[in-house]
Order: sequence, then structure tokens, then C-alpha cells
Amino acid sequence: MNWNAIWQSPEKTAQAIATIAFISLLAFEFWISLRKRLALFETKDTAVNLTLGLLTSFTKVFVKGITLVYFEWLGQWKIGEIPTTWWSIVLLILLNDLTFYWYHRLSHESRFFWAMHVAHHSSEVLNTSTAIRGNFLHFWYRFVFWSPLALMGFAPIMIVLIDEIGFYYQMYIHTKIFKKFPAWFEYVFNTPSHHRVHHATNPEYIDKNYGAMLIIWDRMFGTFAPEVAEPRYGLTKHQPKKNNIFSIITHEFVYIWQDLRQAKSLRKVWQVLFGRP
Repeated sequence: MNWNAIWQSPEKTAQAIATIAFISLLAFEFWISLRKRLALFETKDTAVNLTLGLLTSFTKVFVKGITLVYFEWLGQWKIGEIPTTWWSIVLLILLNDLTFYWYHRLSHESRFFWAMHVAHHSSEVLNTSTAIRGNFLHFWYRFVFWSPLALMGFAPIMIVLIDEIGFYYQMYIHTKIFKKFPAWFEYVFNTPSHHRVHHATNPEYIDKNYGAMLIIWDRMFGTFAPEVAEPRYGLTKHQPKKNNIFSIITHEFVYIWQDLRQAKSLRKVWQVLFGRP
């Protein structure tokens, strides 16, 4: 094994490991579903998920270069230089997760950002393939929210790498085959149980459990809910056309446009665009 190649290209190594793990978990979940007749998958729904996942993958390839250039450009105004050591990596993991928490929360609490995020929640089925169901367009601006980390002095490549690891982690918690992990793990980390709550439409579960790898931010900021009642999945209103990729990506923008046409003031325009969904 060429350890030097692995060390010199940690991001590609992480991508390869994550892809293998994702495919393995997807296959295992599919096998469990067939063996126990759980009906965890729907053919057309899974096809939509995989297609949107491919669109996301292609987009991320292009955006990654833009992101690195942007972070390097921001480096002109950074407050210092943070060396890449074990403690700075731990600190970056925590700050990245906190950044994701607020970005994810904004994506639920502001209508424009919800319109970009809603595709991820549009399925009435939850399985591993749901993890890659999303709107690829938000990656064109998402990295801007990570600007403070570059300004603090973290190396751009490390910001991208740690964010990727957080992204990959979430791919493994979109599943119904794992119920609960040990209590200490459930208290600190985001788990399938916590994330099922996040995807649920039960009133008590709406806008809960935003964390990426960690659930501690939800506990700190009052957005945590444990899984008690059986979750129901999908959207509460503004349904897209079922299994129609274009509708899944754009349907909320159609409703925004309809509301904008009726707006009578700039205040109303702002509320329609950036108020709560």
C-alpha cells in the first residue's frame, strides 16, 4: 500500500473510503429490506435519489476549486495562521460542525434557503439513498458561510476536507435499520435515530436536530428532540410532482414567485423571500 500517496491526497482517500462505505451500507440495507420484507425502498424514489446524488457529485467537483480559490483570497484578511496539528484539527471539526448547524438551521427557517433545501426532505421514504437526495444548486453559494474559518487562519484545504468528512458522516445516518446506539453516543453524536426525527413531519419533530456529526449544538440551542413516536416522512405542504426531478428541485420557487406577485410592499417581498417558510 502506498502510504505516501494516501497522505499526499487525503481528500481523494476520504472520498474513496466514503464511497465504498456508502455503497456497502446501501447494499446491506437493501438486503435487510428484502430479507425481512420491510419495504424500505421504492424503485422510482431510489432512482431519483441516485440521479440527484450524481448531479451533486458533478457540481461539487467544479465548486471545490472555486471554494479553495475563494478561501485563499480571503486569506489576505485572516487574523493569523493556524498550523495543521491534532488540536487544530479537533478545533476545526467542532467549528465546522457548528457552522453547519447554523447553515442547516437557516435552510429550514428562511424561505429562500428552504427552497434550496426542500428537495432533500421531499421523499416519503427514508433509506441510505435519501442521503444524496438534494438540490445541487446550493453548493454554488454554500461555501460562503464557511468564510469565518478561512478568516480565522485555517488552511483552505483542511476546511474543505473536514467539511467533506462531515458531509460523508451524514450519508450513513439516513437509515431505519439501526434503532439506538449506546446512550453516551446518542448524547454527543448525531445518529440515525436523531436524524429520523429531523426528516419527520410529526408536529413535535418539525425543525429539530440540525447537527452534522454532533448533536450537542441542538441540545445547547434548544432544537433537540428525541425519537419517541414513529416518524412520518415527506413535506407538510407544497408537494412537488412525485418522482419528477425538475419539480422536486424547483417547486418551492414556483410558490415563492406566486407569493411575490401578490406582494404589495418591500417588507412583504422580504418576508416572502427570507421569512419563515
